[in-house]
Amino acid sequence: MQKLQISGVASGNLWEKMEVGSLVEPSNARMATLCQRKTQRTVLIEPELIVGRSPNSGLRIPEAYVSAQHAALRWGGARWEVKDLASRNGTFLNGSRLDVGKAYVLTRGAELAFGSEGETWILVDDAAPRAMAIPMDGGEPLALDTEVLGLPSSDSPEASIFRDADGLWKLETQEGERTVLEHHRVFQVAGRAFRFANPDILGPTSTSLPPNSETGVSLRFLVSRDEEHVEIRAEHGGQVVDLGARSHNYLLLLLARARRDDEGSGFPDLSCGWLHIEDLLTALHITSTQLNIDVFRIRQQFSRVGLPGVGSVIERRPRQKQIRLGFASFAIEVM
Repeated sequence: MQKLQISGVASGNLWEKMEVGSLVEPSNARMATLCQRKTQRTVLIEPELIVGRSPNSGLRIPEAYVSAQHAALRWGGARWEVKDLASRNGTFLNGSRLDVGKAYVLTRGAELAFGSEGETWILVDDAAPRAMAIPMDGGEPLALDTEVLGLPSSDSPEASIFRDADGLWKLETQEGERTVLEHHRVFQVAGRAFRFANPDILGPTSTSLPPNSETGVSLRFLVSRDEEHVEIRAEHGGQVVDLGARSHNYLLLLLARARRDDEGSGFPDLSCGWLHIEDLLTALHITSTQLNIDVFRIRQQFSRVGLPGVGSVIERRPRQKQIRLGFASFAIEVM
Protein backbone atom coordinates (compact mmCIF):
# COMPACT_ATOMS: atom_id res chain seq x y z
CA MET A 1 0.00 0.00 0.00
CA GLN A 2 1.28 3.45 -0.95
CA LYS A 3 2.51 5.95 1.58
CA LEU A 4 0.54 9.18 1.48
CA GLN A 5 2.15 11.68 -0.85
CA ILE A 6 1.19 15.33 -1.06
CA SER A 7 3.17 16.40 -4.13
CA GLY A 8 3.39 15.17 -7.68
CA VAL A 9 0.38 16.22 -9.77
CA ALA A 10 -0.17 14.76 -13.22
CA SER A 11 -1.41 17.07 -15.93
CA GLY A 12 -3.72 16.30 -18.79
CA ASN A 13 -6.16 17.83 -21.26
CA LEU A 14 -8.86 15.18 -21.47
CA TRP A 15 -11.80 17.58 -21.54
CA GLU A 16 -10.50 20.61 -23.43
CA LYS A 17 -13.23 20.39 -26.08
CA MET A 18 -16.13 19.80 -23.70
CA GLU A 19 -18.63 22.58 -23.17
CA VAL A 20 -19.33 23.23 -19.51
CA GLY A 21 -23.05 22.81 -18.90
CA SER A 22 -25.26 22.04 -15.94
CA LEU A 23 -26.87 18.89 -14.70
CA VAL A 24 -30.42 19.30 -13.48
CA GLU A 25 -30.58 19.82 -9.74
CA PRO A 26 -33.49 17.92 -8.23
CA SER A 27 -36.29 20.03 -6.83
CA ASN A 28 -36.71 19.88 -3.08
CA ALA A 29 -39.78 22.13 -2.91
CA ARG A 30 -42.57 19.51 -2.96
CA MET A 31 -43.33 16.90 -0.34
CA ALA A 32 -46.49 14.88 0.20
CA THR A 33 -48.21 16.64 3.11
CA LEU A 34 -51.42 16.52 5.13
CA CYS A 35 -52.65 19.60 6.99
CA GLN A 36 -55.31 19.61 9.69
CA ARG A 37 -57.76 22.35 8.82
CA LYS A 38 -58.54 23.46 12.39
CA THR A 39 -55.06 23.51 13.93
CA GLN A 40 -52.94 23.88 10.77
CA ARG A 41 -50.84 20.93 11.98
CA THR A 42 -48.86 19.52 9.06
CA VAL A 43 -47.64 15.95 8.62
CA LEU A 44 -45.24 14.58 6.01
CA ILE A 45 -46.75 11.48 4.45
CA GLU A 46 -44.71 8.29 4.57
CA PRO A 47 -44.91 5.87 1.62
CA GLU A 48 -47.28 3.83 3.80
CA LEU A 49 -48.93 5.88 6.56
CA ILE A 50 -51.17 4.34 9.22
CA VAL A 51 -53.64 6.75 10.78
CA GLY A 52 -55.04 5.87 14.19
CA ARG A 53 -55.16 6.27 17.95
CA SER A 54 -52.37 3.76 18.55
CA PRO A 55 -48.97 5.18 19.62
CA ASN A 56 -47.44 3.17 16.78
CA SER A 57 -49.43 5.04 14.12
CA GLY A 58 -47.53 7.22 11.65
CA LEU A 59 -50.24 9.85 12.12
CA ARG A 60 -51.51 9.51 15.66
CA ILE A 61 -54.84 11.13 16.49
CA PRO A 62 -55.47 10.46 20.22
CA GLU A 63 -59.24 10.94 20.12
CA ALA A 64 -61.94 8.51 21.26
CA TYR A 65 -63.71 8.63 17.89
CA VAL A 66 -60.55 7.37 16.12
CA SER A 67 -59.86 3.62 16.03
CA ALA A 68 -56.48 2.19 17.03
CA GLN A 69 -55.71 1.47 13.36
CA HIS A 70 -58.23 3.61 11.57
CA ALA A 71 -57.07 4.12 7.98
CA ALA A 72 -54.05 3.80 5.71
CA LEU A 73 -52.58 6.13 3.09
CA ARG A 74 -50.32 4.46 0.57
CA TRP A 75 -48.32 5.48 -2.48
CA GLY A 76 -49.36 3.29 -5.39
CA GLY A 77 -46.42 4.08 -7.65
CA ALA A 78 -48.14 6.96 -9.47
CA ARG A 79 -50.73 8.26 -7.02
CA TRP A 80 -51.83 8.25 -3.39
CA GLU A 81 -54.63 6.02 -2.15
CA VAL A 82 -56.60 5.85 1.09
CA LYS A 83 -58.26 2.81 2.63
CA ASP A 84 -60.47 2.45 5.69
CA LEU A 85 -59.22 -0.31 8.01
CA ALA A 86 -62.60 -1.39 9.39
CA SER A 87 -62.73 1.63 11.68
CA ARG A 88 -65.63 2.02 14.12
CA ASN A 89 -66.69 5.52 13.03
CA GLY A 90 -65.59 5.49 9.40
CA THR A 91 -63.22 7.37 7.10
CA PHE A 92 -64.54 10.18 4.92
CA LEU A 93 -63.22 11.50 1.61
CA ASN A 94 -64.66 14.84 0.48
CA GLY A 95 -67.65 14.23 2.76
CA SER A 96 -68.45 10.68 1.60
CA ARG A 97 -67.91 7.65 3.82
CA LEU A 98 -65.55 5.05 2.38
CA ASP A 99 -66.32 1.37 2.00
CA VAL A 100 -64.18 -0.72 4.32
CA GLY A 101 -61.06 -2.18 2.69
CA LYS A 102 -61.54 -0.43 -0.67
CA ALA A 103 -58.76 1.81 -2.01
CA TYR A 104 -59.75 5.31 -3.11
CA VAL A 105 -57.55 7.63 -5.18
CA LEU A 106 -56.41 10.86 -3.54
CA THR A 107 -55.63 14.05 -5.43
CA ARG A 108 -54.24 17.35 -4.27
CA GLY A 109 -56.81 19.29 -2.24
CA ALA A 110 -58.73 16.19 -1.12
CA GLU A 111 -60.40 16.44 2.31
CA LEU A 112 -60.12 13.50 4.69
CA ALA A 113 -61.81 12.90 8.04
CA PHE A 114 -61.12 10.05 10.43
CA GLY A 115 -64.07 9.19 12.66
CA SER A 116 -65.48 12.72 12.83
CA GLU A 117 -66.63 14.55 9.71
CA GLY A 118 -65.97 17.89 11.38
CA GLU A 119 -62.24 17.23 11.90
CA THR A 120 -60.81 17.38 8.38
CA TRP A 121 -57.34 16.99 6.98
CA ILE A 122 -56.36 18.46 3.60
CA LEU A 123 -53.96 16.80 1.18
CA VAL A 124 -52.04 19.99 0.43
CA ASP A 125 -49.41 18.24 -1.68
CA ASP A 126 -49.62 14.90 -3.51
CA ALA A 127 -45.97 14.63 -4.56
CA ALA A 128 -44.29 11.22 -4.55
CA PRO A 129 -42.93 10.12 -1.15
CA ARG A 130 -39.33 10.45 -0.12
CA ALA A 131 -37.06 8.37 2.04
CA MET A 132 -37.42 9.43 5.67
CA ALA A 133 -35.83 8.82 9.04
CA ILE A 134 -38.63 9.07 11.58
CA PRO A 135 -37.64 9.66 15.23
CA MET A 136 -39.20 7.08 17.54
CA ASP A 137 -39.47 9.72 20.27
CA GLY A 138 -42.13 11.59 18.32
CA GLY A 139 -39.93 14.22 16.69
CA GLU A 140 -40.45 15.58 13.21
CA PRO A 141 -39.52 13.19 10.35
CA LEU A 142 -36.27 13.94 8.55
CA ALA A 143 -36.78 13.61 4.79
CA LEU A 144 -34.12 13.34 2.14
CA ASP A 145 -34.18 16.38 -0.12
CA THR A 146 -31.38 14.74 -2.14
CA GLU A 147 -30.04 11.17 -2.21
CA VAL A 148 -28.17 11.58 1.08
CA LEU A 149 -29.27 12.47 4.62
CA GLY A 150 -27.08 13.27 7.62
CA LEU A 151 -28.11 12.12 11.11
CA PRO A 152 -28.82 13.36 13.70
CA SER A 153 -28.53 16.47 11.51
CA SER A 154 -26.83 17.59 8.31
CA ASP A 155 -24.80 20.13 10.31
CA SER A 156 -23.34 17.46 12.61
CA PRO A 157 -23.65 14.13 10.79
CA GLU A 158 -22.65 11.11 12.85
CA ALA A 159 -24.12 8.78 10.22
CA SER A 160 -25.62 9.12 6.77
CA ILE A 161 -28.34 7.48 4.71
CA PHE A 162 -27.99 7.19 0.95
CA ARG A 163 -28.89 5.00 -2.00
CA ASP A 164 -25.87 2.85 -2.79
CA ALA A 165 -24.70 1.72 -6.23
CA ASP A 166 -26.69 -1.51 -5.87
CA GLY A 167 -29.93 0.51 -5.60
CA LEU A 168 -30.42 -0.22 -1.90
CA TRP A 169 -30.83 2.38 0.83
CA LYS A 170 -28.04 2.10 3.39
CA LEU A 171 -26.97 3.58 6.70
CA GLU A 172 -23.25 4.31 7.02
CA THR A 173 -21.66 5.03 10.40
CA GLN A 174 -18.62 7.21 11.05
CA GLU A 175 -16.54 4.03 11.09
CA GLY A 176 -17.73 3.15 7.58
CA GLU A 177 -19.98 0.24 8.53
CA ARG A 178 -22.96 -0.03 6.16
CA THR A 179 -26.36 -1.51 6.96
CA VAL A 180 -29.16 -2.12 4.46
CA LEU A 181 -32.30 -0.22 5.50
CA GLU A 182 -35.49 -2.10 4.76
CA HIS A 183 -38.85 -0.37 5.10
CA HIS A 184 -39.69 0.24 8.79
CA ARG A 185 -36.25 -0.87 10.03
CA VAL A 186 -35.38 0.72 13.38
CA PHE A 187 -31.82 1.91 14.00
CA GLN A 188 -29.97 4.20 16.39
CA VAL A 189 -27.74 7.21 15.82
CA ALA A 190 -26.26 9.32 18.63
CA GLY A 191 -28.39 7.51 21.21
CA ARG A 192 -31.62 8.27 19.35
CA ALA A 193 -33.84 5.67 17.70
CA PHE A 194 -35.18 6.20 14.18
CA ARG A 195 -37.46 4.24 11.87
CA PHE A 196 -36.71 4.20 8.14
CA ALA A 197 -39.47 4.82 5.63
CA ASN A 198 -38.52 3.45 2.21
CA PRO A 199 -40.16 5.14 -0.80
CA ASP A 200 -39.44 2.02 -2.89
CA ILE A 201 -41.72 -0.37 -0.98
CA LEU A 202 -43.32 -1.39 -4.27
CA GLY A 203 -39.89 -2.36 -5.60
CA PRO A 204 -36.65 -0.56 -6.53
CA THR A 205 -36.89 2.37 -8.90
CA SER A 206 -35.93 1.96 -12.53
CA THR A 207 -33.04 4.38 -12.01
CA SER A 208 -31.31 2.09 -9.52
CA LEU A 209 -27.89 0.93 -10.56
CA PRO A 210 -27.08 -2.80 -10.73
CA PRO A 211 -24.45 -4.17 -8.33
CA ASN A 212 -20.85 -3.18 -9.08
CA SER A 213 -21.93 -1.03 -12.01
CA GLU A 214 -19.90 1.93 -13.21
CA THR A 215 -21.47 5.30 -12.46
CA GLY A 216 -20.23 6.83 -15.70
CA VAL A 217 -18.92 9.87 -13.81
CA SER A 218 -15.53 11.38 -14.68
CA LEU A 219 -13.82 14.00 -12.54
CA ARG A 220 -11.45 16.74 -13.58
CA PHE A 221 -9.27 18.37 -10.92
CA LEU A 222 -7.96 21.87 -11.69
CA VAL A 223 -5.18 22.58 -9.17
CA SER A 224 -3.25 25.83 -8.67
CA ARG A 225 0.55 25.49 -8.45
CA ASP A 226 0.53 26.43 -4.77
CA GLU A 227 -2.35 23.98 -4.21
CA GLU A 228 -4.38 26.64 -2.43
CA HIS A 229 -7.11 26.34 -5.05
CA VAL A 230 -8.65 23.01 -6.13
CA GLU A 231 -11.61 23.15 -8.50
CA ILE A 232 -13.54 20.08 -9.63
CA ARG A 233 -15.68 19.50 -12.68
CA ALA A 234 -17.72 16.35 -13.16
CA GLU A 235 -18.84 14.87 -16.47
CA HIS A 236 -21.77 12.51 -16.84
CA GLY A 237 -23.94 11.67 -19.82
CA GLY A 238 -22.23 14.20 -22.08
CA GLN A 239 -22.78 17.11 -19.69
CA VAL A 240 -20.28 18.84 -17.44
CA VAL A 241 -21.14 20.37 -14.11
CA ASP A 242 -18.82 22.75 -12.29
CA LEU A 243 -18.57 21.69 -8.64
CA GLY A 244 -16.52 24.77 -7.81
CA ALA A 245 -13.68 25.16 -5.34
CA ARG A 246 -14.64 23.77 -1.92
CA SER A 247 -12.47 23.08 1.11
CA HIS A 248 -13.24 19.37 0.89
CA ASN A 249 -11.91 19.20 -2.68
CA TYR A 250 -8.38 18.73 -1.37
CA LEU A 251 -9.45 15.51 0.33
CA LEU A 252 -10.71 14.20 -3.02
CA LEU A 253 -7.48 15.34 -4.67
CA LEU A 254 -5.32 13.36 -2.23
CA LEU A 255 -7.46 10.28 -2.77
CA ALA A 256 -7.28 10.72 -6.56
CA ARG A 257 -3.47 10.97 -6.45
CA ALA A 258 -3.21 7.81 -4.37
CA ARG A 259 -5.42 5.92 -6.79
CA ARG A 260 -3.45 7.16 -9.80
CA ASP A 261 -0.14 6.23 -8.22
CA ASP A 262 -1.30 2.70 -7.39
CA GLU A 263 -2.67 2.25 -10.90
CA GLY A 264 0.70 3.36 -12.28
CA SER A 265 2.40 0.74 -10.13
CA GLY A 266 0.28 -1.99 -11.67
CA PHE A 267 -1.98 -2.75 -8.70
CA PRO A 268 -5.38 -4.33 -9.55
CA ASP A 269 -8.31 -1.93 -9.45
CA LEU A 270 -9.78 -3.27 -6.19
CA SER A 271 -6.47 -2.55 -4.44
CA CYS A 272 -5.87 0.93 -5.85
CA GLY A 273 -6.06 4.17 -3.92
CA TRP A 274 -6.66 3.01 -0.35
CA LEU A 275 -5.28 5.38 2.28
CA HIS A 276 -5.22 5.01 6.04
CA ILE A 277 -7.50 7.48 7.76
CA GLU A 278 -4.83 8.48 10.30
CA ASP A 279 -2.48 9.43 7.44
CA LEU A 280 -5.20 11.60 5.92
CA LEU A 281 -5.94 13.32 9.21
CA THR A 282 -2.26 14.16 9.59
CA ALA A 283 -1.87 15.38 6.01
CA LEU A 284 -5.02 17.53 6.14
CA HIS A 285 -4.54 18.72 9.74
CA ILE A 286 -8.13 17.86 10.62
CA THR A 287 -9.95 15.70 13.16
CA SER A 288 -11.86 12.50 12.42
CA THR A 289 -15.09 14.41 13.04
CA GLN A 290 -14.19 16.95 10.36
CA LEU A 291 -13.26 14.14 7.97
CA ASN A 292 -16.67 12.54 8.39
CA ILE A 293 -18.37 15.90 7.84
CA ASP A 294 -16.33 16.42 4.66
CA VAL A 295 -17.27 12.95 3.36
CA PHE A 296 -20.94 13.70 4.01
CA ARG A 297 -20.75 17.11 2.30
CA ILE A 298 -19.02 15.62 -0.73
CA ARG A 299 -21.81 13.08 -1.16
CA GLN A 300 -24.46 15.72 -0.54
CA GLN A 301 -22.93 18.04 -3.14
CA PHE A 302 -22.77 15.29 -5.78
CA SER A 303 -26.37 14.33 -5.03
CA ARG A 304 -27.68 17.90 -5.27
CA VAL A 305 -26.41 18.29 -8.82
CA GLY A 306 -27.91 14.97 -9.87
CA LEU A 307 -24.74 12.86 -10.16
CA PRO A 308 -25.28 9.11 -9.63
CA GLY A 309 -23.41 6.85 -7.26
CA VAL A 310 -23.16 9.17 -4.25
CA GLY A 311 -22.33 6.18 -2.05
CA SER A 312 -19.38 5.37 -4.31
CA VAL A 313 -17.73 8.79 -4.41
CA ILE A 314 -15.75 7.74 -1.36
CA GLU A 315 -15.45 4.08 -0.43
CA ARG A 316 -14.43 2.71 2.98
CA ARG A 317 -12.76 -0.35 4.46
CA PRO A 318 -14.04 -0.15 8.04
CA ARG A 319 -11.84 -2.86 9.55
CA GLN A 320 -8.66 -1.56 7.95
CA LYS A 321 -9.69 2.08 8.63
CA GLN A 322 -9.01 3.04 5.02
CA ILE A 323 -10.85 5.10 2.43
CA ARG A 324 -10.41 5.80 -1.26
CA LEU A 325 -11.90 7.68 -4.19
CA GLY A 326 -14.49 5.35 -5.70
CA PHE A 327 -14.50 6.87 -9.19
CA ALA A 328 -11.83 5.39 -11.44
CA SER A 329 -12.12 7.98 -14.24
CA PHE A 330 -10.44 11.32 -13.50
CA ALA A 331 -7.77 13.76 -14.66
CA ILE A 332 -5.55 16.08 -12.59
CA GLU A 333 -4.28 19.32 -14.12
CA VAL A 334 -1.96 21.97 -12.71
CA MET A 335 -3.15 25.44 -13.66
